Amino acid sequence: MTARTVQLALSLAVYAMGALAQTTAIVNIDTTQPTPLNANFSGFNYEGAASYEPYDYQFNAVAGQLSPGWIRYPGGIVSDAFNWQTGLMLTSPSAPGVANFSTTSFSSTLEASIGELAGKGGHQFLDVGNQAKLLGAQLIVVINGYTDTPADAGALAALAQANNIPVAVWELCNEPYFFEPLFFASGKDYAGKMKPFRDAIKAVDPNAVVALFFSDPGSKKPSWDSSVASYSPQYWDAITYHFYGAETTGTDFTQWMADENANLYSNSASYVTSYVAPLNQAGTKFLVSEFNPTGGDLGNNPSLTDGTLYGAIYAAEYIMRMSTVPSVLHVGMHALSSTYGVNANDRHANDVQNAYNAGTTIDTATLNYGFFPSAQAQGVAILNGVLRNATQVYSTTVIGGATVAATGLSPIPALYAQAYTNAAGYQSVVITNKSATAHEVTVNLGGSPAAGALPLSFITGTDPSTTNTATTAIAIAIQSSTSANPIPVPAYSVVRVDLSGGITIQTNPPGLQFTVDGGSAQTAPQFLNLSQGPHTIAAGATQAGSAGTQYVFSGWSDGGAASHSIGVNGSPATYTASFKAEYELTTAASPSALGSVSPAPGAYFDSGALATVTATTTAPYAFSSWSGDASGTTNPIPVIMNLPHSVTAQFVNTAAACDVNGDGFVDVKDVQTMVNEALGIVQALNDVSGDGVVNVLDIQVEINAALGGTCTAT
Repeated sequence: MTARTVQLALSLAVYAMGALAQTTAIVNIDTTQPTPLNANFSGFNYEGAASYEPYDYQFNAVAGQLSPGWIRYPGGIVSDAFNWQTGLMLTSPSAPGVANFSTTSFSSTLEASIGELAGKGGHQFLDVGNQAKLLGAQLIVVINGYTDTPADAGALAALAQANNIPVAVWELCNEPYFFEPLFFASGKDYAGKMKPFRDAIKAVDPNAVVALFFSDPGSKKPSWDSSVASYSPQYWDAITYHFYGAETTGTDFTQWMADENANLYSNSASYVTSYVAPLNQAGTKFLVSEFNPTGGDLGNNPSLTDGTLYGAIYAAEYIMRMSTVPSVLHVGMHALSSTYGVNANDRHANDVQNAYNAGTTIDTATLNYGFFPSAQAQGVAILNGVLRNATQVYSTTVIGGATVAATGLSPIPALYAQAYTNAAGYQSVVITNKSATAHEVTVNLGGSPAAGALPLSFITGTDPSTTNTATTAIAIAIQSSTSANPIPVPAYSVVRVDLSGGITIQTNPPGLQFTVDGGSAQTAPQFLNLSQGPHTIAAGATQAGSAGTQYVFSGWSDGGAASHSIGVNGSPATYTASFKAEYELTTAASPSALGSVSPAPGAYFDSGALATVTATTTAPYAFSSWSGDASGTTNPIPVIMNLPHSVTAQFVNTAAACDVNGDGFVDVKDVQTMVNEALGIVQALNDVSGDGVVNVLDIQVEINAALGGTCTAT
């Protein structure tokens, strides 16, 4: 029995215990007055100073499982002194950048990011833009308004437009309220100084959404917020803010949860409607481009809850609560490239820093990171599987069930639920359980209990402090099951319930792409809510992997062709597209004029296949040795294609001594020169026969070499 099977069995046992306890609740879903949900609603802040590249295939294979609607570039503190044109931090004497922040608490983070970016060769805009396209996501771009210029902001907008990079929002400066009065005398001064940046972006793209910053509710600065709002006219399209709950003191995990439960209840949707929106003109939009239960990696004390199972419940519920406000465009947790998003067995930060210290860069594609999703990210992944295609939000209420402590408030419901629908009318509800109490939940859809075998996907655990680590990477993993109504909602869980027939599409290896009914490409695995009846699933015949790697379709688990019809009948089903890995063999001849190599460069071979590489030439040229991923003088030579390989054949010119004119060839011109030397017309310099004089013998050697022979006396 596999670990996964054991885990699923344990979870079902927890379900059974919940049923015996008979702690019941009702989720009522009103389908009569849905509110709109902005496309690409949920995403992730993205740390540019991560030690791997945006095009890292293994990273994106895991990131794709989280279904991000957007990623943020260059992300967070790094953006404060970032030069998008180089992908590096600003450190030159003419634009000191990082030095401008030397008196702030962010100085050490900015200093560290210099090597973190430079050691891997920078964090390039087009790389991140292409990564977003691969993930089916958009970008939220942070403009460096501290040390950059409006002209550069306009140039970046033009670059995005020219390369079809989908930018959802342009944020002007990251967390500027921390730099009052260093850069800005007040919020109003900040708004004034940012208007030229906004104008430059709008000149390129009049439809661009440009956002200014309000303060973090976790460390609220009302004077900053009201000062920003006092600028007239309010030219911005949106207000953005970050939310990191104030950290609890001590090590009582229960107290940490109680404090953060209170934040969920009082600082989510109601914070926008009762505080942020009234300070802005009608029609202003809002977004939260960073949040976590607490700010544990932002210079404060380590958080007990960030990255945990409770963190997963908190993150999913926070996004769900914010999705009920139609004026909220986007919400995303911190951070995709972190221990709370896509974690790694070894982040190789020291290797990148060492490369920078040595004045060079490291090819991070050669490093083994061992990426895996954090526990917190798994909760968001369950929700994002719904939000990725959702278009509307249903009014959803919970009746009954257990309660949990919320600091400063009366106990609040342990369960929170939110239902969604997509353009095709498929409906899902996601339920969070913040308590140790298992529940049996009746789901009523439009006044009637949902019927049939309902597909479930969920995470759960008995200990809310559980994390996924290098040694316990599947401690919190997404599982699936089916249940009739009422459905079991286990302790400390995030549960997705599909109220129409659902199917799971996955690929082997994971992270490759597929389409349904001719729609846009999606990254596997995905849990899809499809109407009953026929649908077409398709996998691309050949899909690109990391450099020198491609994946070739080999078959679907149901035996269908690459594109084929399936029947959805209301019961859950899983379809797996399998691919075989192929690796590129790059070949070359050096010098290229002296010979050739087969196979030609760019050929791909099945993983583990034996490729035969042959060097070919004609006299007076000769093969001398192999270089690159092969060595020695054996010709032809076998190469095992277990990775992308590059092999170069080295050639020599055996008649090189007879190239007396030095043009790389031995021909009639060299013969004429030798005749002139033998007759004394020009200085005799080339005794190619080696007898001490230039005479008729040297002319014979030269003629022989020009006819393809060797440059030696016979």
